[in-house]
Amino acid sequence: MFRLGLDFGSTLTKMALIRPGEKDYPSPQAVFQYKTNDKVEDFYNALESFLIREDIPLNSIEHISATGTHANLVKDNILEIPTTIVPEVESIGKGGLALSELDQALIVNMGTGTTYVEASLDTIRHLGGTGIGGGTLTGLGKCILGTSSVSEIARLASHGNLENVDLLIRDVTDQELEQLPPFLTAANFGKLAHPLYTEQSSRACREDLALAVINLVLQVIGSMAVMVCKSCNKTNVVFVGSLTRLPQIEKTYDMFSNVYGLQFIIPPFAVFGTALGSTLVSLQEE
Repeated sequence: MFRLGLDFGSTLTKMALIRPGEKDYPSPQAVFQYKTNDKVEDFYNALESFLIREDIPLNSIEHISATGTHANLVKDNILEIPTTIVPEVESIGKGGLALSELDQALIVNMGTGTTYVEASLDTIRHLGGTGIGGGTLTGLGKCILGTSSVSEIARLASHGNLENVDLLIRDVTDQELEQLPPFLTAANFGKLAHPLYTEQSSRACREDLALAVINLVLQVIGSMAVMVCKSCNKTNVVFVGSLTRLPQIEKTYDMFSNVYGLQFIIPPFAVFGTALGSTLVSLQEE
């Protein structure tokens, strides 16, 4: 028998199917996502398509758990399957720990905004959040690049050059700063209005701007994670949520790991961490 976890985000709904009891740190057997809206019938159609695609009979699902900002769409059953709504913070924490196979970590949920959760096997605690996230990326993309498509922004960014847009540490000082490499950003978009860099900024193209937008979002989220880690004495940072699909994320956070002496981890199935976590919360509550 299976259990199905649903993460109803404000933009995307993620689904993760698990078979309980197979191991201490379960991973999804199958995953699926679709664009969230307020039409329950669309969700039912998406769920049925998911089960058909995975060749999973409806009667093999013993329980559905739901979490996220749109979980209020869910009643006490879906397609006659018992269903419960579970807390999102606990789902983020448990999902991040399960995917990373860690006993404790700071779990960072990168959705439309970003949530920071301190998680251990005994305690899960919401530490705060920021409005910087996927919504920022798509909003700035629309304003600056004329597109809100994350895949298109990422594609453009793959050919971009930050040096035409961002002020780097080597631009503002010749000194060697301890632990801060010269190619680190000193000011996001700092060259575009700086009188000393008119020639360089005039060369900034859509690809450069796309990379600068992604860099801004990832660096703000990562910098906040560093500060939160210092306050809660964590050394492992586990990222879950939709933005973990960005191709630029590994390079950015590898640099953060090296600079700040922390482990920045993007586990397999990171996009579906909260959906997975909801199944673990519901199991614990039974």
